Amino acid sequence: MQAQTKPAIKAEEDVKDPIVKTPYEKAVVSCIALMAVIALFIPADILQTSPRAVAFTDFMATWVPQIDLITGLGIRPELNRFYYSVLWAISPVLLVLCFLMCWDGRQRTYPFWSLPLHKAILLALVGGLILYAANKGFWMTATRSGPLHFVLGNRIAMASMGNITYVVFPVLNAGGMLALALGWLSGAIPRHIRRKETGGGE
Repeated sequence: MQAQTKPAIKAEEDVKDPIVKTPYEKAVVSCIALMAVIALFIPADILQTSPRAVAFTDFMATWVPQIDLITGLGIRPELNRFYYSVLWAISPVLLVLCFLMCWDGRQRTYPFWSLPLHKAILLALVGGLILYAANKGFWMTATRSGPLHFVLGNRIAMASMGNITYVVFPVLNAGGMLALALGWLSGAIPRHIRRKETGGGE
C-alpha cells in the first residue's frame, strides 16, 4: 500500500504552481495579449481613410513624443503611428493593473517587497532611466537597421517585440515603480520587511 501511495505523493509534490496565478496577473496578461492582437487587424491605410484616426493619433502624439519619433523613422509610418497611439491609449489600464498586481504581490513575496531602502532607490533610478529611454524610442534612429525594420515593418513582430519594447515593458516598469514608491511612503514595505525578519505573518 505504501509503495502505491509514495509515487502519488511525489507526483503531487512535483506539480508546480502556474506562473499566472492571481486575478491581477491574469488581467495583465490578457491586456498585453489584447494589445498584441490589435496589430493584426489595423488597416494599413487607416490614416488616409479616417480623419478621426488622424485626429486621434495627433492628440496622442502631443502626450507621447515616442509616437512622432517612431512615425519619423518612415517604416510603415501610418500603421505604426495609429498602432502605437492605440497602445498608449490603452496603457493607463495596463498601468493600473500592473500596480494592483505588484501591490497584491506582497502576498506572494514579490522580491521588491523585501528590498532595503538603498536598493529600492537604485531600482527606482534604473526604472526612471528605462522610462526616459522608452519615451525617446530607445534612440533607435538607424532606419537602415535590419532588426528595426523587422520590429516596425512586420505585423507579427509589431504585435510581440515592438509592443513589448516600446510600450508594455515601460508601462509595467512604471506600475512597479508606483507600487514601490507607495509601499515605502505608506510604510507597507518596511512593515513587511520587519515581519519577515521577526518571522511574523502578513
